[in-house]
Amino acid sequence: MSRKIGNSLKDSALFLQHAIKHPLQVGYLLPSSPWLIEEIAATAELAGKKRVVELGPGTGGTTKGLLAAMDDDAELITVEINPKFIAHMKKTIDDKRLSIDASGAQHLKDIIDKRNWSNVDVIVSGIPFTTLPKGMDQEIMTAIHATLKPGGVFLAYQLRDHVSALAVPRFGQPSKKKVTFKNFPPMKIFTWRKGLNGQ
Repeated sequence: MSRKIGNSLKDSALFLQHAIKHPLQVGYLLPSSPWLIEEIAATAELAGKKRVVELGPGTGGTTKGLLAAMDDDAELITVEINPKFIAHMKKTIDDKRLSIDASGAQHLKDIIDKRNWSNVDVIVSGIPFTTLPKGMDQEIMTAIHATLKPGGVFLAYQLRDHVSALAVPRFGQPSKKKVTFKNFPPMKIFTWRKGLNGQ
């Protein structure tokens, strides 16, 4: 079982190659730094959580960080549409708790239904919401809210505040907001907890 955290030089090279070729799809020029990955894993409150979803894992650096912080009997579904990134993760991450899905994040309900999950404890998203096609950002946020269990945590790490405008009508104001400067560029981490009444 692999517990390595962070991105190797091969990870970073692959990420940069695709960021240059497909800037709207990838959204960022460089993968997450080890400091950002540790901050995300700590903020996501993964201890004791059994069903975790990651949206937009890229080359899998954050995926490794989440797996390292998760319980041994937890499960992680990571949702990635880039076939090169998927192939890379399959080569570099050996962990029976991980499954990779190539569907779009807007199909999150179908993704968890395939695994007989009724809902999700934690959703972590690195999807660049500002670069998504018109309307898809709303579709994805609706799917996130619908699949997250009451009391569950939604964490998004982003360059800009667009995700907050999408999430606030459904989740209310973020329970936490911080900036990680040990990343290039500095990244904002937004966290919401879904209300026990489903709001």
